[in-house]
Amino acid sequence: METLERAKDNYVWSCYGDVQGLSEQRHQALQDCTQDMRKHPERYVAAVLPELPFEDEQFNIVLSAHFLFMYSDRLDYEFHKNTVHELLRVASEEVRIFPLTDLTGTRYDLLDRLILELEAEGLRVTEAKVPYEFMRNGNSLLSIQKI
Repeated sequence: METLERAKDNYVWSCYGDVQGLSEQRHQALQDCTQDMRKHPERYVAAVLPELPFEDEQFNIVLSAHFLFMYSDRLDYEFHKNTVHELLRVASEEVRIFPLTDLTGTRYDLLDRLILELEAEGLRVTEAKVPYEFMRNGNSLLSIQKI
């Protein structure tokens, strides 16, 4: 939260109000998640990307939120490409990734390359604006559909 306070101008506060409001919501989410994990441990599966312990096409849709592309300063293009392919392996219909920016709010610089490669594989790839925006410029979602 201290880091966020120093960079608060990079964010849209309409949903949380301010850093304190965000902190309260995140702490509540952590408590809710912890309680659910204790109550229903069978719902949670530990894994390390880019490999997932699931069957091919085990899920209709796979969602990736606030991970891919955000840490592009630490995770290279091959990691991102391999992870997207792994998400596609376990999805029967679609993979959605949100947001499409790094931690500075800059669109992932290799996203166009990845999109072209996925389209060349016969996948339908669309980039769409969504109504939720917390990080400035972080209001786009990538949809990758199997055709």
